[in-house]
Amino acid sequence: MLFLNGIAADNRLAAKLLTRIEGRTRLNFDMPGLGGAPDRLYPYSIADAAVSVADAMTQLGHAQFDLAGFSWGGAVAQQLALDHPGRIGRMVLMATSPVMPAPGLGAGAMFDADVLTSAMRLTGGSMLGAGAQLLAASGWSAVSRLPEIKGIPTLVLGASGDMMVPLAYPQWLARLIPGARLEVVGGAHLFAFRQAERMGPIITAFLDEA
Repeated sequence: MLFLNGIAADNRLAAKLLTRIEGRTRLNFDMPGLGGAPDRLYPYSIADAAVSVADAMTQLGHAQFDLAGFSWGGAVAQQLALDHPGRIGRMVLMATSPVMPAPGLGAGAMFDADVLTSAMRLTGGSMLGAGAQLLAASGWSAVSRLPEIKGIPTLVLGASGDMMVPLAYPQWLARLIPGARLEVVGGAHLFAFRQAERMGPIITAFLDEA
């Protein structure tokens, strides 16, 4: 399973969650300028990121894989599923949207419990790396194409208290993807990590379904 992280977050943020997704190899790439990855000195798009991730998985010998994406990484996951549908087994989309930017996305950061608490800080890298992610998402939309995602079982997870990506966006996303399943949990934007003990088994059970 490949996990794709959010803006300004390196692979440490998801470590606790990934240890609780059992029975499979778990991969998590740092985006340019984050964690151990060098900065990319020119802009890139969500589509470019999807190409880079697909190429990396090919180089690692994974022709087909399950996919999970959180927030910004959820946009890259959607793009991967659209551009390389034959390579994706099952997909989990967490706290994400089918379009970026959009009204309300990120606007409630100062009110989001996970952003406000000092107990859960985003780990990341350079300002250039985070800025490049923001620029990549500028003007990105999968709304018109998401109905093309057929044959990829998809679980959409959203939190009732998420002020960064309000629940309306995961709900919309689930309606756009044929057959997608929506599950709403309590908590704020980083629910998948703060509730790793609960979310890990939910994701594992979904990925294990025949």
